[in-house]
Amino acid sequence: MNRKARATIEEFSMLRQGDTVTAAVSGGADSVALLDFLCSLTDLRLTVRACHLNHCLRGEESDRDEQLVRTMCEQYGIPLDLRRVEVKALARERGVSIEVAAREARYAFFDELAEKYRCKIATAHTLSDAAETVLLNLARGTGIAGLCGIPPVRGAVVRPLIGCTRRETEDYCAAHGLCYVTDSTNLTDRYTRNHIRHNVLPQLFRVNPEALAAVGRMTDSLRRDADCLARLAGEAGEKLRREGGYDAAGLAALHPALRSRIIASLLEAGGVERSAERIGAVAGMLVNSRRHTMQVGPRLYVTVRGGVLRLERRGERPAPIVPRQLEKARLDGARIPLDDGKAIEFSVINCADYEIFENIPDKGLKNAADYDKINVDIFLRSRQAGDRMKPAGRGCTKTLKKLFSELGLDGRERLCVLADSEGVFFAEGAGVDERVRVGRGTKNIMMITLAPEPGAGDERAEDE
Repeated sequence: MNRKARATIEEFSMLRQGDTVTAAVSGGADSVALLDFLCSLTDLRLTVRACHLNHCLRGEESDRDEQLVRTMCEQYGIPLDLRRVEVKALARERGVSIEVAAREARYAFFDELAEKYRCKIATAHTLSDAAETVLLNLARGTGIAGLCGIPPVRGAVVRPLIGCTRRETEDYCAAHGLCYVTDSTNLTDRYTRNHIRHNVLPQLFRVNPEALAAVGRMTDSLRRDADCLARLAGEAGEKLRREGGYDAAGLAALHPALRSRIIASLLEAGGVERSAERIGAVAGMLVNSRRHTMQVGPRLYVTVRGGVLRLERRGERPAPIVPRQLEKARLDGARIPLDDGKAIEFSVINCADYEIFENIPDKGLKNAADYDKINVDIFLRSRQAGDRMKPAGRGCTKTLKKLFSELGLDGRERLCVLADSEGVFFAEGAGVDERVRVGRGTKNIMMITLAPEPGAGDERAEDE
């Protein structure tokens, strides 16, 4: 064990001369061996501390474990940081399992100590633990990261015994006359990890007595592969980075192994938990032109707009446009502010000769209506439930809700809608209804333009 642990420390640069390291000691064989081993590294001149978290789950047995750690630290002359946490109550409060609550409590404790003492936190995870984790992840479904097992180093946490088996730590304790305790819950199959330890691993040992070493070689190899893929994904992501996100077309063209890692990094940067299902759904947005927005958390949305994949945090739903009635006869030249940095403008063009109509570009006709086909009573407002229109040239009628969704339009409560007594004849971003479409018989064209308010140009440019 001693030789393997030293090699692990050197391979992963876990500890340097003069470092302060806090050993997480539960009282079991692994952690007792770890504390004794760290104290034996006199050549590194380490400042060794210890910490113990009492989960208060096993009554007197938990208190027994705590006392053993106290006694050991007193014998070694090592300062001990101790904390007691009612994990069952914590699990109920947070609505999680006892195992999850216990883990969160431990690592919160570790983080505090790492910051307080500017130290490394050494945990006693072994190769046996790593193999159990690999099998657990495999059974649940995992990618390459899950098959890498327990990382030797993660932030301030180091694991010097990750290359050693549980049997080797027990042999170390026996050889050095070290006392340790056994957690009674480790003897039952109540927990999934224990079931793997007692029933699954023995079957692997029947196939290969050196199965743990084989798992160790596999995790080492996969860890190198994962590191390479992460580096390549980082380089590709930098090339595709755009303001607030990534070039969607470029991302879609990447190898799936790189694309999924970039998407995962986008989600994690926003505090969104990554999952294969969620990453796959986002990847699908890159090739599905009908889906532009997907909610991934409270007020968090992944969007594809302007060819850029982004993660957006949205506030409360904006107030809709205050409805107002417009006088048709006074629309020519009218400009109506909309209180969100933009205004809607109207101009009426007389088509005395067809040449004027022919010179209007097709793009401009999207927001051009046959003025004479619009009824007198005109209302400017936001979309309302049940609003429908037949976009000019589309040949089908859709609700505005579905139409806005298909077009990937954001801020839908603030999009302008124009309606008369026959229904919606214009919707911002969608254009005019087939009913008022301009054609060869059109005599007067009403052009509808959304323009920035004076002084609001910078704000709008930033939003876009």
